[in-house]
Amino acid sequence: MRTYDREARGSVALLAARLTEAAALGQAAALDRIQQVAAHGVRQAAAAAVASLSRALELLWQRGWLPAEAVSAVPRQLAVLVVAAIGHEVRRYPAARLHPVWRAQLAELDTAPLDLAEPLEPALRRVVDLVGALMALPQLPRLVPGPCEATAESDGPAVDPRVMIKVRGLLAKAESTPFAAEAEALSAKAQELMARYAFEQAVRTADEPQLAAARRVWLDAPYQAPKAQLVDAVASANRCRSVFYPRLGCVGLVGHETDLEITELLVTSLATQSTRAMAHAPGRTRAYRHAFLVAYAHRVHQRLTEAATHARPTSTALLTALASRQAAVDAKFTALYPGIRTHRPTATNPSGWTAGLAAADLADLHPHRRVAS
Repeated sequence: MRTYDREARGSVALLAARLTEAAALGQAAALDRIQQVAAHGVRQAAAAAVASLSRALELLWQRGWLPAEAVSAVPRQLAVLVVAAIGHEVRRYPAARLHPVWRAQLAELDTAPLDLAEPLEPALRRVVDLVGALMALPQLPRLVPGPCEATAESDGPAVDPRVMIKVRGLLAKAESTPFAAEAEALSAKAQELMARYAFEQAVRTADEPQLAAARRVWLDAPYQAPKAQLVDAVASANRCRSVFYPRLGCVGLVGHETDLEITELLVTSLATQSTRAMAHAPGRTRAYRHAFLVAYAHRVHQRLTEAATHARPTSTALLTALASRQAAVDAKFTALYPGIRTHRPTATNPSGWTAGLAAADLADLHPHRRVAS
């Protein structure tokens, strides 16, 4: 019986290797290997598919990827399969040994059983396509420890859940209301709440070692370059640094954990405002919309810089704490992204540029100038 088990495991490993080979070959050679695996029956083929996917994911984690990022990066038609594969793969990782970021991302994935119940060869074709897509993803800077590595705490104290509940509630109301003035007031109140919390936390933890965190924000197509410029504008105004991955369509962010939360929330709000404004703009060409978004990001950067100057803190304790945090952010950014180049998207459509500037002028960027009710 032991000999049979070893032979079965060896057969599964060999078949899994065949599927992995198929992912690296052309269509004709891939089909040949898929048929070889399918000839062994559903049970062996399914086990081989699981093994091939698990190995591809294991190598992906070693290249710095996170579960939610894998879902964002693969083609949409493979999203359900990759979620199921991730759900199956992570079962072998003790939850207590996963970094909090891993646990949070896995909790948000709606995993289903990894099932190859459809006709076998088409199912294996999809497995091969997914393995190929995962193998093609590049090395990324590791933001947090991988599964089952030495467990580390999150980089800095997490934002108070009570604050986040209030902020998310305000933003949910802002996104649901049809009235622009009400949406702006709700967004301003959320932004003011988060900014006030960040400064209070900075003073409270001034005597503690300052840590920087990192994360990645994935952008929807099209117009990812000007959208990345908007992320950079918001990040720099909130003491964070950013780098754009044009081939992947994501932005890497480095900053204090609280500042990263503010940046992501504000980016979401401004992106929603820009989408709404562009929908009412007269131009519909690609050049117009690209110029609109580039101009929007440009003016947002100007207004955020002006707002930061007006809101410059005068407290010595706060200035010292923020300087210490910035040093930690710069050190982590340099370690994660050495030798990066600076690039700004350009625009060639004058009317789109003008409309984008006007839309940015109407955007709500000054929460500190309002008194929240």
